[in-house]
Amino acid sequence: MWNRYSARQRYTAIGIAVAVLIAILGISFWYGGKPDMVPLYTNLETKDAGDVVASLKESGVQYQIEENKRGATIFVPATKVHDVRLDLAAAGLPRGNKGFELFDDSKLGVTEFQNKVNYLQALQGELTRTIEQIDVVHKARVHIVLPEDSLYKKNEKPATASIMLMLKSGAQLTPAEVKGIVNLVSHSIQGLLPENITVVDEAGNILNENDGDEMAKEQRMSLQALNQIEMTKKVRDHIQHNIQTMLDNSLGEGNAFVRVSVELDFDEKKTDRQTFTPVVDESGIIRSQQDITETYNGESNIPGGPAGVQGNIPGYVAEDRNANAEYERKESTKNYEVNEENQQIVASPGSIRRLTVAVLVNDTVTEPQQESLLRTVQSAAGFNEERGDLVTLEPLPFSTEMRDKRLAEEEAEQARRDRILYMEIAAVVLLAALLLGGFLMYRRKKQQEREAYESSVRAEEAARRRAEEEQRARDIEAERIAEDSMTPEEKRQRDEKRAILKLIDEKPADVAMLIKTWLAEDD
Repeated sequence: MWNRYSARQRYTAIGIAVAVLIAILGISFWYGGKPDMVPLYTNLETKDAGDVVASLKESGVQYQIEENKRGATIFVPATKVHDVRLDLAAAGLPRGNKGFELFDDSKLGVTEFQNKVNYLQALQGELTRTIEQIDVVHKARVHIVLPEDSLYKKNEKPATASIMLMLKSGAQLTPAEVKGIVNLVSHSIQGLLPENITVVDEAGNILNENDGDEMAKEQRMSLQALNQIEMTKKVRDHIQHNIQTMLDNSLGEGNAFVRVSVELDFDEKKTDRQTFTPVVDESGIIRSQQDITETYNGESNIPGGPAGVQGNIPGYVAEDRNANAEYERKESTKNYEVNEENQQIVASPGSIRRLTVAVLVNDTVTEPQQESLLRTVQSAAGFNEERGDLVTLEPLPFSTEMRDKRLAEEEAEQARRDRILYMEIAAVVLLAALLLGGFLMYRRKKQQEREAYESSVRAEEAARRRAEEEQRARDIEAERIAEDSMTPEEKRQRDEKRAILKLIDEKPADVAMLIKTWLAEDD
C-alpha cells in the first residue's frame, strides 16, 4: 500500500503523522506541566475571599478561584497548601464571623450607639458560630432586631430574629432540630419569643411554620391546592396516555387525538350509619322471658236460680247446687333484643367525580369502526353513566402538515447525528490509519535496513571467499601449496588448466579454431 503512493502523498502522510504526534506531545506537556491544584478554603464569603486573594497576590502564590451560590472556593498548588494556610492564619485570614472578641479591640471614646452596634454584631456572630456546629448545617446567618427601650409598656415592640441556614448537600433538618435552633436563639436573647423567630433555608422555605399563623395557614392551603392540581393532572395524563396509546396502536400514529378532562372529589366524608332490623317469626335473640301458668281443680257452686226479680232480691236464699270444677291459664311474655347494625364509612378524597373524554379520529374511519372505538374508549376510560361521565367521538379530516414537519425535523436531526457520528468514526479511522501507516513505515524501514545489512554481510563474505579462492588458486599455480593439502577438485582444476595451457602451447591454431567454433555456436 505504501509503494502505491506517490512521493508527495508519502510526504503528506508523514507530515500529518508528525503533526499529530507533536500535538499529542504538546498537549501532554501542557497539562502535565500544570501544578496539582487543591482547595485552600471552600465556600468563603465574598469579603473573606477578596482578602485571601489579595494576600496570595502579595505573596506571589499561584491560585485559582471558583464561585457558586454557596460561596467562593480558592485553589492553590498542593505543594504549598499547608504553608499558605499557616501564613494566612498568622495574618488572621479568613476572618469569618466574629463574636464577643470584637470588644477585645475596644477603643477609648466609643459612643453608646457604637457599643450597641458592636454588641448586636457580636451576638449575631456568636449565634451563627453556635448554629454552624450542627452537623447538617453548612453555613448560617442570624439577623436580630432589638427594640428600643420605652417608658410606656404599650409602645414597646417585641424583639425579632431571622435565621438563614445553608444545609450540606443532601442533608435535611428534622422538626426537632429546627425547634432546637429556635429555642437556642430565643433563650440567648432577652425578650425574644419563639414565635417571633423565622428560620428559612437557602431556597427560601420557612422551616418553623406556626399553626396559629394565618400566613402559614394560607401557605398550607395553597400547597394543598397545588397538590390537588398535581394529582388531577396525573390522573388526567394517565387516562389520556392509556387511551392515546391504544388508538395509536390500532389506527396508527397521527390518526386519532384524545383529550381528557377529569374532576376529582377532594372532600373528606365520614358517614355513621345505624340500621335496625325487625324481628320476624321469632328469629331474634331473647333478652328476657316470663311464663305464668294457673290451674284449679275442685268443687264450686253452680251459678243459677229462678229467673226474674225474686232471684235478684237481696237476702234471697237460693238452692244449694254443688259441682266439680277445673281451671287452667297460661301466659308467656318474651322480650327480644333489637337487631341493629352500626357502620362508619370514611370516603378518602381523590375519587373521580366526573369524567369527560373527547376523541377526534380521521374521517377515513368508517361508522362501524367509530361505534366500536367509542365503546372501547368508554371501557378504557372507566365510563360511568350514573356519575355523569361523557365520552364523545367525532370524525374530522386531519392535516398532516405538522406531522410531516415533525418527521422532517426528526429526519434532519437524525441525519445530522449520523454525519457527526460518521465524522467521528472517520477521524478515528484516519488517526488509526496514520498510526498504523507510521508503524508499517517504521517496520519496513527496519526490515530494509536489516536486509541491506545482511546483503552487505553476504557480499563481504562472498568477496572474502573469492579473494581466498583466487589467492589459493595463485598459490596452487605457483606451487606454493603442497599437493597433499589440495582437495581432489583443486587437483582436477590444476590438471585441466595445465592440459589446456599445454594444448595452447603445442597446438595454438587448433585451439583458436575451437574457440571460434564455440563463439559461432553461442551466436
